[in-house]
Amino acid sequence: MTIQLASLTSESLIMLDASFEDRVSAIEALCDRLEHSGKLHDKQKFLEAVMTRESEGPTALGESLAVPHGKSEAVKEPVFACALLKDELAWQGLDGDEPVTMIFLLAIPPAQAGSTHMEVLTTLTSSLVEDEFRELLMRAKTPEQVMCLLGGDEAEITGDETEQGDPSAGELLARDYSDKAYPLVLLVGVILVLILFFML
Repeated sequence: MTIQLASLTSESLIMLDASFEDRVSAIEALCDRLEHSGKLHDKQKFLEAVMTRESEGPTALGESLAVPHGKSEAVKEPVFACALLKDELAWQGLDGDEPVTMIFLLAIPPAQAGSTHMEVLTTLTSSLVEDEFRELLMRAKTPEQVMCLLGGDEAEITGDETEQGDPSAGELLARDYSDKAYPLVLLVGVILVLILFFML
């Protein structure tokens, strides 16, 4: 069964309309969120793990998405923080720097690196390669809406799109993207995940 992304994050770990000078400041800000939410034993140790991973290879996956991540004993439980950016930020990709507007920072304990890590990456990539999903995510006005899109309680969604009665937006917000992803999307997601995994 596909993992529910919303179960690995919370409203306090979601940043909307964020702006950063560079990827280091973005990673540090997301690490701060994880620390303040009580998800880390040692923020500095986890930050060092993430930056070490960044130095080993690209974590921008195309489609405006970056997935920096770290495996460390400093992580209490599998979790991720995310930032949806106001402006594009240059991030290291397979073919050099590329613009990103969505950053998902994954924090994984070493004991779950081969299971939860892969499952989260697969689910993220297979969902975020969908244009409609990305558009809805970037239009989210509140962390609650982001949580809904990631698999949370659909009844909590509020916002201009739904209040104005846009049927296509309402239908998309209610969709379970993990289950509806068609084979091509899943294939692309799995390929991206495998590339990232083998570079760890």
